[in-house]
Amino acid sequence: MKLAGIKRPRHLYWRLATNIILAVLLLPLILVASRSFMLDTSNLRHIATSVLPLYLWNTSILVLGTSILTLIIGVATAWYVTVYDFPFRKQFEWILILPLSIPTFINAIAYVGLTDYAGPIRILMRSLGTDIYLDVMNHAGAIFVMSLVLYPYVYVTSRSAFLLQSASLIEVSRSLGQPMSKTFRKVVLPLAWPAIFAGLILVIMEVLNDYGVVSYFGIPTFTAGIFRSWLALGDLSTAIFLSVIVLIFVVILLVVEFRASRNKKITHDKAERTFTRLKPSRKWLMFLVCLMPVLFGFLIPVAQLSWWFVLAYSRNIWTQLIELAGNTALLGTISSLIVVSLGIVLAYTFRLVNKRGFRKVISKLPMLGYAMPGAVIAVGIVAFILYVNPNWIYAGTIALIFGYTVRFFAVGYGSIESGLEKIPSQIDDAAVSLGSNSFRNLFKVHLPVLRPVLLGALIMVFVDVAKELPLTLILRPFNYETLATNAFQYAKDEMAPRAASPSLLIIFASAIPVYYLNRILHRK
Repeated sequence: MKLAGIKRPRHLYWRLATNIILAVLLLPLILVASRSFMLDTSNLRHIATSVLPLYLWNTSILVLGTSILTLIIGVATAWYVTVYDFPFRKQFEWILILPLSIPTFINAIAYVGLTDYAGPIRILMRSLGTDIYLDVMNHAGAIFVMSLVLYPYVYVTSRSAFLLQSASLIEVSRSLGQPMSKTFRKVVLPLAWPAIFAGLILVIMEVLNDYGVVSYFGIPTFTAGIFRSWLALGDLSTAIFLSVIVLIFVVILLVVEFRASRNKKITHDKAERTFTRLKPSRKWLMFLVCLMPVLFGFLIPVAQLSWWFVLAYSRNIWTQLIELAGNTALLGTISSLIVVSLGIVLAYTFRLVNKRGFRKVISKLPMLGYAMPGAVIAVGIVAFILYVNPNWIYAGTIALIFGYTVRFFAVGYGSIESGLEKIPSQIDDAAVSLGSNSFRNLFKVHLPVLRPVLLGALIMVFVDVAKELPLTLILRPFNYETLATNAFQYAKDEMAPRAASPSLLIIFASAIPVYYLNRILHRK
């Protein structure tokens, strides 16, 4: 029976589903924030005066050092391949993204093997009559190995910004007698800075999320402190306290990035872009500059891992590798299907209700999960499980899949939202005028058009799940291994050659979205 005078809101079921999904996705973060008001202050005073300054110092050094190095590598290489003509420039456009396929902790394992006593560098030195002790297991080494695989975030956003800028701006500056270097500093860089800063934010978040490198190198950071508090000491209160600090820092970063992006202006025009010709010596110099990040960030680590694979090869390796790949594939497949399904519901609902004002802000809330370190999300999920029923804490992989869904929802949702925005709204209006409803429009009109986007979202979420380490280590059931956890455990047990096979499998699987990302960049 309908109540007189009460009008049912439009798209009621879509709105209800969206509210439920948002509540579930934000639950771990809300719990972490809420539990911060119930912490033992006497214990926190001890933490604040003992380990907190050390965590803050180490984390700040890694964030600052990695930010500077990734900015230099990412912006420089993006500018060179966008403006200058040099040998293999077109190939470098996508080759420079390849280091992104190597997880930071795997790169760290490879470089420790390269520089230890039995590594190829030390062997070469001894053959030349000298031997220098090379220690990469420190702050400088951590900054080096992380920057080599994280700079593509800055490279991709920088190159996108350079490509979207009007070519006539550079031509006008050059016609006024300004050299290319000054044109870059005074004209190009200020316009591209919001996009560059967005890539830098991703780098900082990856550094905050990292556990593999800092644990392997013995550098105490906030993420390492969260692991130590919960897994080693069983102190959930301290883990939540540290998670809240990281949560506040990430929220500040997001606010700064949001304010920077509001001022972003794109001055793209259809003028044909020409490449600046160089002298032969400068051409090969730029070739070497672009080759160095790929050489040290991809080719050398993969070569070291491949050599280890040959050394440690045995027939029995395939049995374990198949089991690890099966566990990883199961988690990745289920998580990616859930993420894409929920992403379709949210993106389509916000399309129906027209994102304006507060609704536009609400539509960005799902992105918070990707911004948060995996350890923070895991602590929130653990707190929820302990509150509901402590017996569920290691009941299965449900908590792990839930954690992946929260962590990587933004990856799938962002792709779907972007794909839906390219479909003209007039198509929806035409379908409604012909008697179709929103459900039929989605399945008959939008999903067939979005098929390539959905496939890309599934692949990217799957690979992110395969690479994720901190969240997996905290939430996995006992004796449950994935490719990432197995590689990390072998490295921690000083059995690095045995870590080569799962590491190489992760790298080759991760190269798929790198290729997909390059295609998207070319299309844009």
